Amino acid sequence: MQKYWPICVMALVCTVVVGGCNQMNVKQDANTTFEQVRDKFDAQKSYAFYGQTKLLTANSSNANMVNFSGRKDGEAVYMNVKLSVPEENRVDDLSLLSQGDKLYTKDGQNEGWNHVAGDSPALHQEMNNWNPIASFQQIDNMKRNVRMLPDKNPKDDFEALGVVLDSAKLKSWLVSQMQEQTKSGAKVQSIAGREKPYIPKLKLAMSLSEGNWRGAPAHHSGPTIQSKKKVDVNELVNQMEVEAEYTIHYNKKTMLPTNMTMSIRSSYDLNDQRVKEHSQVETYLQQYGAVAPIIAPADTSK
Repeated sequence: MQKYWPICVMALVCTVVVGGCNQMNVKQDANTTFEQVRDKFDAQKSYAFYGQTKLLTANSSNANMVNFSGRKDGEAVYMNVKLSVPEENRVDDLSLLSQGDKLYTKDGQNEGWNHVAGDSPALHQEMNNWNPIASFQQIDNMKRNVRMLPDKNPKDDFEALGVVLDSAKLKSWLVSQMQEQTKSGAKVQSIAGREKPYIPKLKLAMSLSEGNWRGAPAHHSGPTIQSKKKVDVNELVNQMEVEAEYTIHYNKKTMLPTNMTMSIRSSYDLNDQRVKEHSQVETYLQQYGAVAPIIAPADTSK
């Protein structure tokens, strides 16, 4: 009996060690999986994407604020953005094309691309808002917690990750977005064929996109907030409560993302009113390695 005791002790030690390792693997698995999905996505030379934002409130449930679509081909990224303006019964239509360090725009039905010369924060911000490359960079820079989500259908090839973003980093990012829009020249952003300056939507705190925090009147339907004076950006964001989480669905065979949803809840004070919002940005990814080539526009810069 005595000769078997060391074997039993060794077996018990191995069980404890393996069990501990398994628990560590479970904790590390979500982060490792995210990194695999991110790296596999970053390595793709071409793909297509499309998506939309939804404002989920009692007054405007599932109202589409922005619709976007585009594709990546090598270093070039093409995107079309449609901003809904229901109170004016129209849709703002803008196309963007990033080619290396150059950015081109095409407004509405204009056939020719126009090179964006110099610093154009509004247009670069619009591109980054809906570009899935920028979304993955945002997740990587701001992630606070990553977890595996329950597999609702173990028989299929798809699984999902949940990534909670750091609220302090979100606030800092939002401040920089808003400050970019108030820089000298940002409010007079011009695009060929446009009479009015172009102001992009904010990815967070959607009703702030209407420009009322700049001192301009809000034009969206439903309850509105009229701003009499320009709001201090830092003060506004400092007292804001904001939470955001990404849900990333991916193919577990290819480790490529198929779609992701950014869910944002924000609450902030503006003109003695507490504004609460819940919005979502949905992005779908497809056609990996099988998109139409992007033709570089002729350089119209002078």
